[in-house]
Amino acid sequence: MRSPEHEIRARVLELLKLVQVQSLADRYPPQLSGGQRQRVALARALAVEPKVLLLDEPFGALDAMVRRDLRVWLRRLHDELHVTSVFVTHDQEEAMEVSDRVVVMNQGKVEQIGTPAEVYDHPASPFVYSFVGQVNLFQGRVHRGWAHIGDAVRVHLPEHAETSNMDAVAYVRPHEFEVALQPSDADGGYLVVDVDNVTIAGALLRLDLHQPGYDDLIRVEIPRGDPARDKLKQGDRVYVRPLNQRVFVKEATRDATQA
Repeated sequence: MRSPEHEIRARVLELLKLVQVQSLADRYPPQLSGGQRQRVALARALAVEPKVLLLDEPFGALDAMVRRDLRVWLRRLHDELHVTSVFVTHDQEEAMEVSDRVVVMNQGKVEQIGTPAEVYDHPASPFVYSFVGQVNLFQGRVHRGWAHIGDAVRVHLPEHAETSNMDAVAYVRPHEFEVALQPSDADGGYLVVDVDNVTIAGALLRLDLHQPGYDDLIRVEIPRGDPARDKLKQGDRVYVRPLNQRVFVKEATRDATQA
């Protein structure tokens, strides 16, 4: 049975106010921006008071700035309504920002389930590590409780004290490096690298580096503010040391971690 017109209009205005587009109630769809249309679409979905809300890449067609604004807004709306929502996205940053729990899938199989912090800080597999956030990958070997990365870096892995000469791969996020302008004898060693490119990104310097003799780029992010490092330019030589890395032994079913 259809509700009276005045009840329908009251419900429509209530939903438009909820999604913050009440001032656009008299506009036609072609008069709305992409972000406004997404809000109206969500209001239509909420009209039936669903127990579960499925959002399948709802912001996929929108530009980056609108996406950022909408996901902040959606997070606040979800906290207000407390409707169980399943949000499907290929945008890792989006997943981290809007969710309470993240499910990372690979070829139809679940790789890891956890809070955004758990998935980012403690990836369960190489796939999760490389999929969630930017990461640098280094080939190495594990032998008698030590991972050897490059020519200088060693990582102590006591849980692999009996492992003998096995291939391994180490993952390091861009912000998890120490950058020095002079060589150091610090425990663990430094990688000798040359600067390919320097980009200013707000409060950060983003450095594209490479080891002489290797093609792979190493991407590093450091805070701005150090007068000497802020003057880095293409061709300069620096020395980088991972401060935190995750080492996965190949052919092994579990991972080894160095905090």
